[in-house]
Amino acid sequence: MVPSHPARAQSAEQGTQQVVQFLQQHEYRQSLSQADQLLTTAPRDCRLLSLRGMALTGLQKSVEAEQSFKQALRNCPNDLLALEGAAQIAYAQRQRQDAVLLLQRILRINPENMTANAMLASIYRSSGKCEKALPYFAASAQMFPQRPQYQQAYAYCLADTAHYAQAAANYEQVLSRHPGKTARFNLALVQWKLHKESLALATLRPLLKDARQESVMTLGALLAEDTGDTPLAVKLLRAAIAAEPRDEMNYLEFAQIAFDHRSPQVGIDMLNAGLTQLPNAAQLYLARGVLEVQISHFNAAIADFQRAHKLAPQLSLAMDAMGIMESQQYKQTSALQLYRKEARSHPKDGLLQYLYAEALSEANPTKDASIEAIAAARKSVESEPGYAPARDLLALLYLRIHNSQQALKEAQTALKINPSDQVALYHEIMACRQLGQKTQVQELVKRLAVMRTEKARQQKTGHRYVLQDEITHTKP
Repeated sequence: MVPSHPARAQSAEQGTQQVVQFLQQHEYRQSLSQADQLLTTAPRDCRLLSLRGMALTGLQKSVEAEQSFKQALRNCPNDLLALEGAAQIAYAQRQRQDAVLLLQRILRINPENMTANAMLASIYRSSGKCEKALPYFAASAQMFPQRPQYQQAYAYCLADTAHYAQAAANYEQVLSRHPGKTARFNLALVQWKLHKESLALATLRPLLKDARQESVMTLGALLAEDTGDTPLAVKLLRAAIAAEPRDEMNYLEFAQIAFDHRSPQVGIDMLNAGLTQLPNAAQLYLARGVLEVQISHFNAAIADFQRAHKLAPQLSLAMDAMGIMESQQYKQTSALQLYRKEARSHPKDGLLQYLYAEALSEANPTKDASIEAIAAARKSVESEPGYAPARDLLALLYLRIHNSQQALKEAQTALKINPSDQVALYHEIMACRQLGQKTQVQELVKRLAVMRTEKARQQKTGHRYVLQDEITHTKP
């Protein structure tokens, strides 16, 4: 092999340095021209190909730039300059799969590359994969002071994956550096999830002074009610309903407050207004029926429960309604007579048969009454085999008459319909206990504990009240 001439090598190096200088001065045309000239004698030079790609990028010729970077990578697969250039183009053009592959190659070579970590975090975050994004955010945390929106994206992912304490700390830092409505709302929401209702309301108050956003008013109402300021809660919910009259959840929250404070007619009036906007909202009929029970309007309540059931048969409407009826200590005798009359008039109405069976069960939990209730409940499941509350009731009734095998069968059927049915799981535990299946009981008890913990968390935080999201593709 003939050794390269020292003067020629020095000249080539000087030419390459000149390409770099042109790039640093943003003289992209001169840089491209110089790189092209040098490549005529060294067409496989990876560094020159990468520098050429950078010049083309500066000229906003991304297609040609990408080709130059790829040519460099074919010759030198681990060339960081080419990998970074190609990744930048894929990232800018939202070619997420290509960008991820390139960024992962960069991090295999240089795990501490902050820009690559930040870009991967941003891609996963904007793709809804917060769990994957977290370690890359953490690896590029030094960027947070200069990029508060990037830290806000990190806080969002922490909250989205239930790391609430860390999320709150990061949102607080964001607010201290760059106050914004979204970060404030999300901090209040996270504080609520941490059961710090008073602190959450204090955080949200600046947004409530001139609130026009429905989600802000609704969250404020929930926090106000949790902290005992019902007048503020009612005021904010009315404002939220005025802002978004077709959002049924605000009507339901208002009805819940009316129920809790024994003001059923106020809640009914609001639900009537809601039903003019949302005539097919099953939950509003259910809520109105619940409030009608409070004032002993049983006929109206049953009509609303039936309407709700027809609109959304998959909901456990009857069970919820009956539980609330029971809590109001209504006259069981008159209610039972009403259900008996309606059930006989409509023998194939699954909901009415269920209500009648439930009323029988509550009015007289004896063996004879249980057998009569079982007959009504069986009619209910014959009409609607997939109605889980009727299965739950059947399991309870069979337990009362010590028919453990049939109780177990009904409980397991209910769980197939709704795997989160705690009532059915409890009945399965009781049936297994009666059957002496100790090992099975222990496993089911553990499962029930997990289910209850998860449901309690969901009820406390509210599945509807989600983080506000203003970032779709954070630039690192």
